[in-house]
Amino acid sequence: MIVKLRIFSPRWGHDDTYTVQLEHEFLEIKMQAKTARATWKEMADPEWSGENLTSIMRNDSIYPPAITQDLFEHAWKSWRNGDISEKDVNEELQKLAEWINTITKEKPHSSFWSKYF
Repeated sequence: MIVKLRIFSPRWGHDDTYTVQLEHEFLEIKMQAKTARATWKEMADPEWSGENLTSIMRNDSIYPPAITQDLFEHAWKSWRNGDISEKDVNEELQKLAEWINTITKEKPHSSFWSKYF
């Protein structure tokens, strides 16, 4: 299943589309050529490869909470285990994107902080 998330990029001043692919064997989060991928491992935590999700977002001046990658993984596992439907996982990931957008849009907007962000 594919979920498209619109996440605001302060670097570019517009929403970017993050594509989230949920499969039984993996979770993949893409932003253009950059990809973060979690592969299912029986009796172990999923193995992440590719780019770090936080690094992908920081490239667009998005500074998500440290727990963000874990939240994507939690939604994937819940869908994978049949705890939530495709419709529900889409809705929950959209809520996650809204939360990230709220944090991003509410960062400090002063000349002092504009040099940092």
